[in-house]
Amino acid sequence: MTNLHRRHIVPSASYAQCNALPEDSLHAVWYCEVISGVWPTMEWFHQTAPSHPTSFSELLASFLSSREEFRAEIFVIIVWLLWNRRNVVQFSHPPLPVSSICSKAGSYLQEFLQAQTAEPVPPRPPPMQQWRPPDPHCFKVNFNVAVFRCSSLVGIGVIVRNNGGEAVGALSSPIPMAQSMADLEALACLKAVQFALEIGITRVVFEGDFAVIINALLHGAGAMASFGNILDDIRMHSAVFQFVDFVYVSPHCNIVADALAKKAKLDVGVQVWLHDLPSDIAPLVLHDVHRV
Repeated sequence: MTNLHRRHIVPSASYAQCNALPEDSLHAVWYCEVISGVWPTMEWFHQTAPSHPTSFSELLASFLSSREEFRAEIFVIIVWLLWNRRNVVQFSHPPLPVSSICSKAGSYLQEFLQAQTAEPVPPRPPPMQQWRPPDPHCFKVNFNVAVFRCSSLVGIGVIVRNNGGEAVGALSSPIPMAQSMADLEALACLKAVQFALEIGITRVVFEGDFAVIINALLHGAGAMASFGNILDDIRMHSAVFQFVDFVYVSPHCNIVADALAKKAKLDVGVQVWLHDLPSDIAPLVLHDVHRV
């Protein structure tokens, strides 16, 4: 709120949950009375932290310099959970209870450590057939994201095909870089849903190679994630369809949407094609459908 107030976006720098002034990053994750029940649960936190930190950088440095890596790891996870909780509250969504923060952080750390020691899973071979027709009455919509090196823009690509694999619509659009790849993937999915609605199809299967986003949509998760509000928009728009499904596919099955996303590097604005595709994309569609 301090940053927003300094930029004249909000009239006050106070945080609505505790009415403390000002709400800077240190207040949000350390001093705020709303989260006062988090840090005292572990005595060693106060043994590691300075008695009265004056900045978040000072607080973070004290944990990063600890000889016990566990202290830095659990501190960072708790701060991440607190910051996400703060944002969820700010947008009037149900927050994670303060009493659950430490146990949740411990679970995340344990899951991470187990993943580091687990045997690596061999990669799956690419599918023998890239095109899989949907239900006879459904359209298939594939979407993807392309990140451009040394650029503030990324590209989104969307391809819409009927049951026979024929393209009925395609889109290539540059958008500003987001905070995380997951945010970009969620925005690509939202753009695909909006495009499907714009061209008037009512029964659709959306396919993407973003497991996090697809799983969140399928299982109603992601409310506390940075892209939670984007997921809400996707669900709201999807309610209009007569039938809708979200399916995870291998990147090998998403080459057309990937090529469309990369076309956005030219930064000529949103480009839409209906039926007639660009000369460099049309062969990819034929190859994608008929390759066995």
